[in-house]
Amino acid sequence: MQPYNQDNIVALATPPGKGALAVIRFSGKNLFSLYKSFTHKTPKNRYALYSKVYHPYSGFLLDEALVTYFKSPNSFTGEDMIEISCHGGINVRGSIVKAAVESGARLAEPGEFSLRSFLNGKMDLLQAEAISSLISSKSRLSLEISLEHLSGKISNVIKSLKKDAIDLLSIIENELNFSEEEIVPIKTSKIISDISNIKDRVDSLLKSSIIGKNIFSGIRVIIYGKPNSGKSTLFNAILGHDRAITSSV
Repeated sequence: MQPYNQDNIVALATPPGKGALAVIRFSGKNLFSLYKSFTHKTPKNRYALYSKVYHPYSGFLLDEALVTYFKSPNSFTGEDMIEISCHGGINVRGSIVKAAVESGARLAEPGEFSLRSFLNGKMDLLQAEAISSLISSKSRLSLEISLEHLSGKISNVIKSLKKDAIDLLSIIENELNFSEEEIVPIKTSKIISDISNIKDRVDSLLKSSIIGKNIFSGIRVIIYGKPNSGKSTLFNAILGHDRAITSSV
């Protein structure tokens, strides 16, 4: 991974291959002039403009596309960003990416947009991991969990636990540092109750993480039995279609 110095990066945001549309993303310290070079127009923040896209140096027409400019810090990465929604032909998007590189940008490394978002305080590590999980989710349930993580729900739970633990630690240290004549002591039973509450919440969070891991990774199940006892028939019944070969002979 390149050192983070807010240099301009570019990458294809949609899957490779031929398609109707492709999205090309840029991120960097100052993309105002690059936007003008590509479109020959002055950018408007968070405004999708239908425009011809030109090579910044040669002026050669590359495509007609929707071009959106995001002024820092109000963007996914916290930097200036440009998104070009162009036609999805391999040569079309390739020529735009090539023009960007020839204009001083470099190809982004895998996950670099999310990394910059994290480094600029736009998301935490749980949310960054949720993006990868969301993209690779294989079921509706894993999709819902990824969206919860991306929204910051689990992060807020952890922040609440951290705050309560620090507050409790402060109370305990305060009890140790001052005599009973100087402060009103907190009942030991109250401190024990608070510790138990925090422990229960941590245990609940750990249990949910195991369930979540099984949802994302899957659970290996073995159908075990004697030969010709109906294992393949049961397997096909579970799937709802014939996958394993069965025979009445």
